[in-house]
Amino acid sequence: MVVDIRQYEPIDTVVEAVEVNGLDLEDIVAWINEQSKLGGIVGRPALRGRSAEYIDLQTPEGMVRAGLGDFIVHDGAGSFWKLSRTVFHRSFTPVAGGAAETPGEGE
Repeated sequence: MVVDIRQYEPIDTVVEAVEVNGLDLEDIVAWINEQSKLGGIVGRPALRGRSAEYIDLQTPEGMVRAGLGDFIVHDGAGSFWKLSRTVFHRSFTPVAGGAAETPGEGE
């Protein structure tokens, strides 16, 4: 049996992303709901009083839960997905001159 194993490289593209930090869940959900091409409720924060903070996120593959430290990534065309902090930092680097500031800058 011959297996056709090939190598793949990530597509060179710019994405928007935010880390779920537990402080601004409602703002993150508003951003998701404004940008998503999916209908219905596509972002929803954890219920108040729960011990863990997270966002339930509708993706083209189904509902996923982004917890503290996960990144929610937007491709600019209405699709969202979740990546762990480790995978995100291995896959993406900040765009030079981007609008986001590194924490601690300008203080």
